[in-house]
Amino acid sequence: MVLLKPILLGALLLCVGVLCVTVLGQYVTAEVQEVQRHDVEPHVEFMVGDVKEKEYTLPGSVSVLGTVDVTQEIPSNESDSGNFHFMVLDNANYQKWSSSSQPDPLFSTDNEGRFNYTFTTPAAGVYHFVFDNSNSPSKKSVVLTVEYDEVLTSRVPDTRIIPVGYVLMVLGALVFVYGLVKKPQVHW
Repeated sequence: MVLLKPILLGALLLCVGVLCVTVLGQYVTAEVQEVQRHDVEPHVEFMVGDVKEKEYTLPGSVSVLGTVDVTQEIPSNESDSGNFHFMVLDNANYQKWSSSSQPDPLFSTDNEGRFNYTFTTPAAGVYHFVFDNSNSPSKKSVVLTVEYDEVLTSRVPDTRIIPVGYVLMVLGALVFVYGLVKKPQVHW
């Protein structure tokens, strides 16, 4: 005589475990995000007399980052710090700045030397990197790098379902064997 309930439960757990390992593992997916870095301008060197503008087309909603290294071209005994201005403008704010209106920059600093910058693009389009040295009597040498991080989202098979399937198969096999081996108690 065998116990019918544990045998059926064990068989059911075993079948669900086999389905998890073979079939459900392919259809159950998880969303994975990966950050991919793109070099827009890995290294560009140029001179800034008064004003220099570089424009780059960037995708929307990405984190843009890079470095600017500003050095004085001809060393002088006079202090020339604080006369260099760097800013990043979208197309609309660049038009404002060109017409001498007050722009709203995505990034702005009066630093010289080596510094980092970062900003997020609100939309895809042309972005203007403006180097303003008009208040300085000496030219500046600039080294610029521009990169952006793009977050890529993809769906991949969820590998967590397969270990769950193996656990269900082992439990189902144990319950099934228990139902076969266990003798029912006879009450008189």
